[in-house]
Amino acid sequence: MIIRSSETSTEKDMDLLTLDAKALQALLTDGQVMSYDLVKRYLAQIVQHDDKLRAMIKTTPIELLEATAISLDEERASGKIRGPLHGIPILIKDNIATHPSLGLPTTVGSLALLSSKPSKNAHIIDQIIDAGLIIMGKTNLPEFANARGSKMPNGWSAVRGQTESAYVRGRAEDGNTPEGHWNPSGSSTGSAVGVSAGYAPIAIGTETDGSLVSPSNRAALYTIKPTIGLVSGEGIIPISSTFDSAGPMTKSTYDLAVLLDVLVTEPASESFTTSLTGSWSDISVAALDPAVWKLEMDNDNPADGARDQINREIREAYKAIEEKAKKFVNNIDLISPDEFKIDGESCEWTIVQADMKPQLNAYLEGLEESDVRSLAEIIAFNEKHADLELPPHHPRQDTLIKSQNNTTSAEEYERNLSFLRQMGREKGVDLALKTHGVDVIIGPADSELSSMASATGYPICAMPLSYLDLNGRPFGMAAIAGKHQEHLLIKVMSAWEATFPARQPPPQLVNPVCSL
Repeated sequence: MIIRSSETSTEKDMDLLTLDAKALQALLTDGQVMSYDLVKRYLAQIVQHDDKLRAMIKTTPIELLEATAISLDEERASGKIRGPLHGIPILIKDNIATHPSLGLPTTVGSLALLSSKPSKNAHIIDQIIDAGLIIMGKTNLPEFANARGSKMPNGWSAVRGQTESAYVRGRAEDGNTPEGHWNPSGSSTGSAVGVSAGYAPIAIGTETDGSLVSPSNRAALYTIKPTIGLVSGEGIIPISSTFDSAGPMTKSTYDLAVLLDVLVTEPASESFTTSLTGSWSDISVAALDPAVWKLEMDNDNPADGARDQINREIREAYKAIEEKAKKFVNNIDLISPDEFKIDGESCEWTIVQADMKPQLNAYLEGLEESDVRSLAEIIAFNEKHADLELPPHHPRQDTLIKSQNNTTSAEEYERNLSFLRQMGREKGVDLALKTHGVDVIIGPADSELSSMASATGYPICAMPLSYLDLNGRPFGMAAIAGKHQEHLLIKVMSAWEATFPARQPPPQLVNPVCSL
């Protein structure tokens, strides 16, 4: 048996805030560190910071972490390497089912599911384990991946409370809107904050509309929501299978590419790492006006300078890309998601409300053990435990109730989906790409560009750019491309990473490096 403790390890400085999986794998390969050491260091980081940040629902029991790490270290010593992520720690969003044998709950942030027990792992959990990754724990999220109630600040759950940004000077409550400048965003809130805070180098989140892109944007991370169906949704607590997808959240494009290699349902003909060219030379780009494509925030005060800074730095980024890209078209017209409506109602949310009840009920009915077996029982649980589940600062479950009472017919459903796809694709992304002769559309990540991805089912990615002078909050860019264009978006992220300054760790968490 191979065990290496921190007391007997080779002395090697490690900054968990900046180290990515690629750098860690190099240390593991060189024998300068072992996976057993890594889990100890990452656990210590969680203990040090998570009372404040509340990014974790639960960490994996230490005895299981140690046993997994020792087993993977022994495999390495015998010459068995499962892949480029062998022995690397990872965080998992707590709407992704894990069997009780992993020592972790699957709560989607709700006390109603705190004691539930899935009968098996989600498909992607088995893929992650088979690739030799070490699951450090499950991360916090707004309940039901932000589908419990409307107008609720992101990142709060009854199970763990409010997740706080590792970057922001202040707390989430300092902003009065779900997407205010102080909010870490969601719903993959804990996964994003955990990676930025050095709890693990990589994480898995999920997105229905913006839930990978937005929190990654606010944690200075790279992410991608793949084309719908590319990654298995089996065992992920659903909002709507029409829009839901899991995806990687990382500090670098290399880590994103190798983790996406693990997650895809069918192995790609070539690794996504082949797209890490670091060059814009064969990419044609169309850019959205940041003054038009932006989130409306009630607390977005022009006097604080945040909006001016975002617009200025995005336009400067556009100039840098224009100098390097094969083609660059600025301030293009792109249909607004505000037009994705029938009779004044959002087609996307009509579909979500129709999907959530039957799909969530199917998940609940399939659990090995659970105190609730239907959406109706969850709503009743919340009402019974309103002091915990529906407190004055997070009092709503209207989204759940609307889904429970939904009467959308099959004909209405198909009408809404057809209209949404037509507007998002033929009159939206496809039209813009064809009209301007470009490969990709880029714009602010703080925008409704993620709704374009939901409407189309196409992949979207996010890339870090800068940090607000106002409070330190990161902000960056998003890019969308056509169906199954993940290789192209990874090429875009790689070129971005080679063009702009390296992402910075959270200044408030910077401390003396861990010494092994």
